[in-house]
Amino acid sequence: MNNLRPVYSKVISLLIVMQISLIGYSQMSSIGANYSDSTNYSPSDSIFVFCSDYNNAGNLIANDSSGIGGYDFEWFKYDTISKDFSILLNHTQPAITDLSSGGYKVKLTKGAIIQEYIAWVFNDTALSVNVNVIDPFDCELLELNAEIEYIKLFEYYDIFGTKYELENNDEDYNWTSAPDTDMPNYNYHYTSTNELPVEDVQYNVVLTDRFGCSVEDNIEYTAISTKADLQLEVFNETINDFESKDSAKGPAPLLVRFNNESINAYKYTLFFGDTLINNDIDTVYTEDYNKIFEHTYYYSEEFSGKKYYVKFISESEYGCLDSITKTVIVEPSELDVPNVFSPNNDGNGDNIFIIKDESIRTFNISIYSRSGNIVHEYNGDISEWNGWDGKVKGHANASEGVYFYVIEAKGWDNVKYREKGTVYLFR
Repeated sequence: MNNLRPVYSKVISLLIVMQISLIGYSQMSSIGANYSDSTNYSPSDSIFVFCSDYNNAGNLIANDSSGIGGYDFEWFKYDTISKDFSILLNHTQPAITDLSSGGYKVKLTKGAIIQEYIAWVFNDTALSVNVNVIDPFDCELLELNAEIEYIKLFEYYDIFGTKYELENNDEDYNWTSAPDTDMPNYNYHYTSTNELPVEDVQYNVVLTDRFGCSVEDNIEYTAISTKADLQLEVFNETINDFESKDSAKGPAPLLVRFNNESINAYKYTLFFGDTLINNDIDTVYTEDYNKIFEHTYYYSEEFSGKKYYVKFISESEYGCLDSITKTVIVEPSELDVPNVFSPNNDGNGDNIFIIKDESIRTFNISIYSRSGNIVHEYNGDISEWNGWDGKVKGHANASEGVYFYVIEAKGWDNVKYREKGTVYLFR
């Protein structure tokens, strides 16, 4: 063992040069101990705990309290059967390594001068954690559990053989995920969420015990949930194209396009919300993500002018469901008849006698002169009526003055209109 002396001399020299602090109580210290304490008996001795996968990770350094040097060193290990330090170790240096768990005594001798010091070394080797998903196919709740193992206590003894215990515990749990999710970071071996991810996630936990020893484990979770998402577009006749809307609203007939933007699904169901009343196809099923859903909303006596609730359901390949509800509002019917117009092409925007309308299904108008002659009439779709341009049956200009109109119309909400009034033609 004499060939070890240069090694320990280098260790001590290195500690001095690097100014590394030695953890310890009394005259026993240690390099790299993860935890230190003192015994519960008195006078107390040092305790050192090492985080390691090996059973002989401990080390001790005996410090000469006299400072005069020149001592011989003898090392002994505690015998738990005889309850004393009777196991002589083949080691004669002030520093000793590769120590298994147990008690150690060093005896420093120089002539008649004897120093004796005791320390307890424990190797924290059994700490482990294993993360698992309790039910990987539960669509309502994602639960993670960390199965753990650790040395719950270490034993040491006083000079009378009385046993003492140094207790350990699972001090801290740190839960993380990649990518980041809203999984709660409980300081507990269990965590859960009802907000299931819709993409695959790696969940990780780091377990730290009382002595500062840490282990970690992770698990790859395959996403089984889905997120339903539906974007609405409303057809605008003015631009002859669809416009994106959060909530579709407009007069009947209202053409709405539904764009599927769901995540992690392969089956889709769309309920339009009005067709149970209109005796039309009320539900569409598809496995085509890119399928374009279009539906025209007309009227209903019961729901006119109110919200229709569109429900969209996405289903993952694991049978998990998610739904989203959108609203469609078909505005009630309305007629707004002007009382004057000026067909003189002056650019003021009043060159045509035109009626503003909302949700009108049928429309019939007759316009008479003061003598009772018809100067203009139309029967049909109001959206195709170009208005009255101030000509008598489309030919000669009508003279300036008062004209009478009779309107018979019916809204998509079944509201009937019979309007009579006058309009002044001004040139």
